[in-house]
Amino acid sequence: MPANTLLTSTPIVRLAEDVEDKIYNFRPTDAPLISSVSRVPVEAVLHEWTADTYRAPNPANKAAEGADATYAAQTQPTTYGNRTQIIQDTVSVSGTAEAVKKYGRKSEIARLKTKKMVELKRDQEAASIGNATAITASGATAGQMRGLYGFIATNRLFGAGGAVPDPVANTAPTVGTLRAFAETDLQTTIRNVFINGGDADVLMVSPQHKQRVSTFTGNVQRTNEVNAGNRNAVRLQTSFSIYGHDFGETKVVPNRVMTVAGAGLVNTAYVLDYDKVKVGKLRGWQSEKMAKVGDSEQWQVLTEVTLVVPQESTLGAIADLTLTGA
Repeated sequence: MPANTLLTSTPIVRLAEDVEDKIYNFRPTDAPLISSVSRVPVEAVLHEWTADTYRAPNPANKAAEGADATYAAQTQPTTYGNRTQIIQDTVSVSGTAEAVKKYGRKSEIARLKTKKMVELKRDQEAASIGNATAITASGATAGQMRGLYGFIATNRLFGAGGAVPDPVANTAPTVGTLRAFAETDLQTTIRNVFINGGDADVLMVSPQHKQRVSTFTGNVQRTNEVNAGNRNAVRLQTSFSIYGHDFGETKVVPNRVMTVAGAGLVNTAYVLDYDKVKVGKLRGWQSEKMAKVGDSEQWQVLTEVTLVVPQESTLGAIADLTLTGA
């Protein structure tokens, strides 16, 4: 190298930066449950509904000719309810931080508000699935919705020592001993859901349990598929997304939110019909500018919602599963 060669490590005065004018974020944003179910308007912090059932079929139902009518005891429907939950986050940005030139965004406030809405949507998903009980708001105590974990009692399988919840009395389920996710448990739950009026359209599981489900054998023949037009294109089928059974087909939906620790999330699998679950909306998504207290801007982003399960006996839960299901 010739003497006195100018190098970038010298350094060169005022060397221009090379920065991409964008911000990458490939982290997941999906919320399969609340993105798939319908909305119902809610007008109070306690939303209630009524569900009824039919008696069992009676093959011995017969009457003698000319006999007087007899009157059976009449049953009343059951009242269910759930509390609304305020799901919120805040943004505070100084005037200077908003004014300076930045790479990847013009406004820090706009970026953060958009980011908060995605994060809060996933918070709502986690609460709608994993909350065990409803909590009544009182003073400093925040209201909380009951999730699927606290609703599903009729078609529920659980580990040793576990117990079902009581959504009418607002009693949480008792956590049992963690166990493997067995295909027989899935088959039993689907059958019970069908008997009680559900169609078992969806099996919603954590990504770990999705891999466990793919090991279920049933009557499936696993084969290597070869594309005749390209002898190098060989596909080994190691998973499936539709579980066919005696009562129809169930789509297996992995939910990234269910990787969060919690008995009702990473340790439970759910058999659902999307048309039998609803989001109750008291207040939709909103961002409100707070009072100015100095050289900064404060915003609050929130929604107030609840989960409506019109009849829990049409859904199913397989609780107390190990992290991997093995």
